[in-house]
Amino acid sequence: MFVLALGGALGPAPGWAIEGDPAGPAAEEETGGGIPYTLTITVDGGQSQTKAQSQAVRDLLEGVSQLRSLEATPPFSRLGLTRRIQADLSRFRDALRSRGYYAADIQQSVGEAQAGQNAATGRGGGGIPVTLTVRPGPQYTIGAVSVDYGASPDAGSLPQGAQGVGLVLGAPALSSDILAAQERLLLSVKNDARPLAKVTDRRAVVNHRTRKMEITFQLDAGPPATFGDLKVSGLKTVKEALLHRMSPWKTGDPYNEETLRTFRSRLSKSRLFATVQLSPAEAVGADGRVPIILEVTEASHRTVAAGLSYATDKGPGATFRWEHRNLLGSGEKFRADLVGALYEQSLELSFRRPYFPDSRQSLIAGFRAAREDVSAYRGLLGESSLGIEREMGEHWRVSAALAGEYANLIWFGDGNGDESQNHTLLGLPVTAERDDTDNLLDPTKGSRISLSLMPYAGLVEDEGTAFATMEAAGSTYYEVAEDRVILAGRVRVASLVGADLSVIPPNHRLYAGGGGSVRGYGYQMIGPLGANGDPEGGRSAAEIGLEARIRVTDTIGVVPFIDGGLVTEDPWPNLDENVRWGAGLGLRYHTDFGPLRADFAVPLNPRPEDDWFQVYFSLGQAF
Repeated sequence: MFVLALGGALGPAPGWAIEGDPAGPAAEEETGGGIPYTLTITVDGGQSQTKAQSQAVRDLLEGVSQLRSLEATPPFSRLGLTRRIQADLSRFRDALRSRGYYAADIQQSVGEAQAGQNAATGRGGGGIPVTLTVRPGPQYTIGAVSVDYGASPDAGSLPQGAQGVGLVLGAPALSSDILAAQERLLLSVKNDARPLAKVTDRRAVVNHRTRKMEITFQLDAGPPATFGDLKVSGLKTVKEALLHRMSPWKTGDPYNEETLRTFRSRLSKSRLFATVQLSPAEAVGADGRVPIILEVTEASHRTVAAGLSYATDKGPGATFRWEHRNLLGSGEKFRADLVGALYEQSLELSFRRPYFPDSRQSLIAGFRAAREDVSAYRGLLGESSLGIEREMGEHWRVSAALAGEYANLIWFGDGNGDESQNHTLLGLPVTAERDDTDNLLDPTKGSRISLSLMPYAGLVEDEGTAFATMEAAGSTYYEVAEDRVILAGRVRVASLVGADLSVIPPNHRLYAGGGGSVRGYGYQMIGPLGANGDPEGGRSAAEIGLEARIRVTDTIGVVPFIDGGLVTEDPWPNLDENVRWGAGLGLRYHTDFGPLRADFAVPLNPRPEDDWFQVYFSLGQAF
């Protein structure tokens, strides 16, 4: 026997409301303080189901049951209870059909009033037992798939059959798979230069004898077209020329829906617009081109932010940031960062011009003036840079810049007291970075890789110097228990080659230790120390860190961790040197903008110069 269904045979997705449901949450006219009941849902899979399949069905039904979700608010009358039961029977049938169970049998059983209950009203006592017994029966499978394009021209070149829509014959007839296939079909046709394609109908015919479903998608493909003019409305301060540079097509290119989605993604990521409505026009022109209609509402382009931090090795600190994301009208980002702390007082300015000259490349410039007073040195610095950054694929970006630096520093490690040293350097730093993590401040999966080569040449006092720093760093994040436990690890290896260490400025030497390095040790304190106990810096450094980020509640987390690192005077890390280890426990308070971090750490193999503990407070994870 065949049953014809126009979409309804697939059933609504679990959790959807049933139109006209008299026992819905908003329509339950008699609730509160009424007739308590106890619900039992039993699934008898028989020989056609495994225990795991039966449990999956039971979980599905528990999730859509209003009897279960409203159990704490009993109905006022037996009629109200009956309505809830009938509503659940309808929900169960729809939910089971959505999973391919078209021959399910559902039985209800309502027990007698319990001891202490009024037999007429059901009030009092421990509740009326309600049992719903479900026998899902066999799971129906996909037997045939066809696509009907009607009178559309060139239909033979468009997707056909199960393979064309991404379905597998013999697979369970799941409504989610069928709806997803419909979306894939429509996207595929639109990607084939059919901007006006639309699904006009979907038919599913169930054969109860063979337990198979035959699916037919009816689609109007519409005429083929190429991209026409981009028509923009809603702009105020953003220049329209920027949007034309952002569009990933040229007028006359074959229409492609994925290309349109790429454009929409670029508009969203630019943070220039609060709303974006992007679509092809309703008709293809006589020239075979379809205009693209873009309606936008501009967002606020300015942001002000401030933050506080504290660490026992650095002391308190405060930051202030001002950012403008449309400085000259073409999406130029200008940012000013002020840092006021015991160890640093600085002003940093950065400028980025996107689409220079294409969508994957940006012009970047920076300037920084600072007074630094850290463990290894103290003094004044001025830095500037101008370069290019380019995206390479989905996750990689590379950059190269011309950098200049002037500084007057006192290096504590040389034992010369307050004798200052001037240096002037020119450099050509090159970096390559990969990031496929899911969150900047609190990643739960993915990895990060950073590779850099930073050659410099110039004068230290009146003596020439030339050196280069090479560094590779990476971190990875692995989800163990659905956001509840994240294992995270990081490594860093760096080498400094070239001039003698005595003519390499102290701010370019390699160090380890501190809240973003090896916790438990003071900032820059790992490695060779001078006679006065101050860090000398080295030519090589290596670090490793492991931690488990455990969510105790939705907002509170604990993080046990262990870090290790070393700094040596050899050009490459020498593992024969004593690796310094630190361990501790962190507390995280998770907010909408990122976790607040508090870490307590102790050195496991300290030297006499090392403090016996360190504490760090900041925003974001340690790495």
